Amino acid sequence: MRKVLFFFSMLILALTSCAVPQKQESSHVYIIATNDIHANINVLPQLATLVKEYEAKGDVIVVDAGDRVSGNAFVDDAEMPGVPMIELMNEVGYDVVTLGNHEFDRGEEVLRMMVDSADFEVVCANITTMPEELNIKPYTTVSVEGIDILFVGIVDTDNDGRPLGGAEAYKAFGFSADVATACGFSSAIAERCDFVVLLSHMGLNADRQLAAMTALYDWIVGGHSHDVEGANYGKTYISQNRKNLEYVTIADIEVLDGRVIGVSYHREAIDDEVADAAITEKVAYVKSLSPELSIVEGYVTTLATHDGVANFTVDALAGYPYDDSFVPEITFYHFGGVRLSNMLPGAITRGDIFNNDPFHSTIYVGEMTPQQMREFILEKYNSGTPEKPDKESHYAYFRSDVPYNIVVGDSPKSMPDATNILFPTLEEGRSYRVAMCNYIAENYIDSAIVASQLRNTKVSVRDAMLRHIRGFGDEGFTPDNVCCQTEQKAK
Repeated sequence: MRKVLFFFSMLILALTSCAVPQKQESSHVYIIATNDIHANINVLPQLATLVKEYEAKGDVIVVDAGDRVSGNAFVDDAEMPGVPMIELMNEVGYDVVTLGNHEFDRGEEVLRMMVDSADFEVVCANITTMPEELNIKPYTTVSVEGIDILFVGIVDTDNDGRPLGGAEAYKAFGFSADVATACGFSSAIAERCDFVVLLSHMGLNADRQLAAMTALYDWIVGGHSHDVEGANYGKTYISQNRKNLEYVTIADIEVLDGRVIGVSYHREAIDDEVADAAITEKVAYVKSLSPELSIVEGYVTTLATHDGVANFTVDALAGYPYDDSFVPEITFYHFGGVRLSNMLPGAITRGDIFNNDPFHSTIYVGEMTPQQMREFILEKYNSGTPEKPDKESHYAYFRSDVPYNIVVGDSPKSMPDATNILFPTLEEGRSYRVAMCNYIAENYIDSAIVASQLRNTKVSVRDAMLRHIRGFGDEGFTPDNVCCQTEQKAK
């Protein structure tokens, strides 16, 4: 009898335990985000290692917020410009990217080659017109672990309704306003998805502005302004990782039974990772295709800061032997075009010089009056609005070998406008011989002045810089790190 009771007791216990549902374990989806890599292929092997580490823990989606090129001559001057960077990104395992302004630097044909070479999706919602053969969508959806993740792309329209850069690069494209387009994206599409990501190349101020206007996005993966950010703005998390692949931001999305039950974010430094051997070999192969870029062209005796590199560039244009014995009295260069943040003491290679101007800029010469110079300096200094400031305004953006003072008013705005430009060494009313890069002439100076007073020499800025650094010989170049453009309060 006891055996019978024991049997029925065990049967009831077994049936009871079967009736209790077993606790399910959650899974994790990791989104690894980069921005403003600027063709820094040297760090891609470490990124590849990081991606593999997370793939061992769960599903991984790798995304980028734009400006993958323009910063490394091994990529930018390749037989197919930009494509080596895209091929390396394919190997790392990128899934979705948006466009930055520098993707347009070499025009529509180079952009098409990069898009066609990509194994990943390219999305950008505020391109309104583009060549038909370009496969760029407004958004894409990735389905993983039973959830749908929406990725929308946006590029800046800071420059008169188009992204920053030379106007010629955008002649085949049209754009809608960046913040307005991101804010007005279809809520019906977003609501069908479990997690919504904006790949934004608008800059941090615009991202913050957008987060205050809408709760449509769970995460804004930011770029363009080269900031470091990682914070919640209401419902939306905003991140940015400076530039050159110094950091990545990782979203850890916890999923249970097809539902997102938690999200956390953290930033990681890429330098902490061991380089992946296979990607290291592929980077070495890319460099082997352009051995001339490793040729030493000159030397630097002491550290050249960003200001020092700007002065070096200005002096290169000022000292070039132009046709017709033209000798500039004043030379201008835009600070945003000085791409090397510094020059370390020691050897300077041809690749270093090319990296300081990845845009293949040319040099304009001619004559201008101080008043004409004053007008384009003032317009740039005062550009932007308090709501969406121009990231290249309200500082000495145009560097020169002639000093000038920017007279700043007492406006209550956080960035007061300038009221005047004073040239202490120039005589008002007379014309001066000037030299400048084509970017200034074609984007900031009145077209009537350019047509009647300036001419494009077709001399490249790169050739001028190479000639300049070679001129110092083995003794080397000693930089001047002082900016001679200053600001002063109006009296």
